[in-house]
Amino acid sequence: MQVMKGAIVVATIIAAVAVGACRREVAHEPMKLGAEVPASTQVAR
Repeated sequence: MQVMKGAIVVATIIAAVAVGACRREVAHEPMKLGAEVPASTQVAR
């Protein structure tokens, strides 16, 4: 009985890690980092 409980706990932990490792693949969109803002031609002083 004790061995069965241990096996269930280990299987649950392994399943939780496996589900946590699975991530949904989303199309990657690179960050713009100010691409829409026009660059200033003169340095502000």
